[in-house]
Amino acid sequence: MKVLLINSDLAKNRGDRAIAEGIVRLIRERFPDADIVGLSERAERDRKWFGIEFLDQDSQSLNPIDLIKLLRVARQADLVLWGGGEILKDYTNKLALWYWVCKITAIWLVNRRLYGVYQGIGPTQSRLNRWLIAFVARKCRAFIARDHESVEKLIAWGVPPSRVIASSDPAILPESSNLAPTTLRALEASSRIDAAFLKRAVCIAPRSWFHYKTGGLVPFHYTHAMLRIFGKSPASENPQYRRYRQQLLEGIDALLSAENLTVVLVPMHMGEDVELCRYLAKRVVQPARVRVLESDEYSPSELRSILAQAKIMIGFRLHSTIIATSSAVPSLNYYYVDKGRVYFEQIGQSQNATPIERVLEERFPPDLAVKVSNLLDHSEETRDQIRARVDALRHTVRCAFELALAS
Repeated sequence: MKVLLINSDLAKNRGDRAIAEGIVRLIRERFPDADIVGLSERAERDRKWFGIEFLDQDSQSLNPIDLIKLLRVARQADLVLWGGGEILKDYTNKLALWYWVCKITAIWLVNRRLYGVYQGIGPTQSRLNRWLIAFVARKCRAFIARDHESVEKLIAWGVPPSRVIASSDPAILPESSNLAPTTLRALEASSRIDAAFLKRAVCIAPRSWFHYKTGGLVPFHYTHAMLRIFGKSPASENPQYRRYRQQLLEGIDALLSAENLTVVLVPMHMGEDVELCRYLAKRVVQPARVRVLESDEYSPSELRSILAQAKIMIGFRLHSTIIATSSAVPSLNYYYVDKGRVYFEQIGQSQNATPIERVLEERFPPDLAVKVSNLLDHSEETRDQIRARVDALRHTVRCAFELALAS
């Protein structure tokens, strides 16, 4: 059995790595001896992390030679799995959607055993772009969406209901292992985080936001890179972003007013998030009680074991909270699109999901401290609730995979 996994960004995105970890687990459970091939710019490293083979290329490579190599592997595969994450949308930019439509159509032309797996359908305004999403989803024998709202969108836009399966995010599937002594030693050496510090930690995964121009033509990281060449920073020049960053600082300071807590800042994207985490760590009132988990030497399973130690996870990127809640860690999510709200509904924690715009409000710092205090006061009860819901969702994820393969 040969399986091609067309994954998202493993080189820099810890959330995408967690998704891939879950999908690889599913494949191994169903086909223990499968030869699995994924995509990564860090192929050698990721072979060790995931235990599968990799084509040495960016998941969104524009190199025509990479496409030829990918099509050759796709033609030989018994299964082509495309996903997960949220790549079908136009609220971030429009060209990326066209990219995926063209790429997946080319793969479909060489192999009709194509399946969409565990994708969220993001906000999409243009009627043409909705048609494109339905067009490429119909190329799949079955399309597993990670929530009911994504299923409803696909059906409304023209995908036959028989092709679409509702599930959850596969990043919840792996369970955390005990924190290995080697991992703890690496934490101490690279981030000055010892066992005592981690035991008292509130983990926070911030994301730059508000400077982000939605609905543009070109992906933001390209325009951001061009502006940097000319010595400009769209983030620092945006008053909403400056307000947001200051509120995050004050929120962290409010949390540290409780003397028994520490803070670990967890960049989930190992490019843009690292800079923000460093900024926050340097400017809090008590920097000695804040650390940044910026070393990128931890495998997805090691990161999961680290986050499992947290007292609370506060996520501005969804997959930080998905990884944490897979270990029943009480979590708060400040969501910038509905995928955060939807996931917290799935785990029965709707009260702990809040629109990111609330961060700009004057009451954010004290409100954050109150939310964290309440979660700490009801920690065991909350852990039991999350554990039960996550176990049920794991069953849903496995059933969706079996149902898709039967199509």
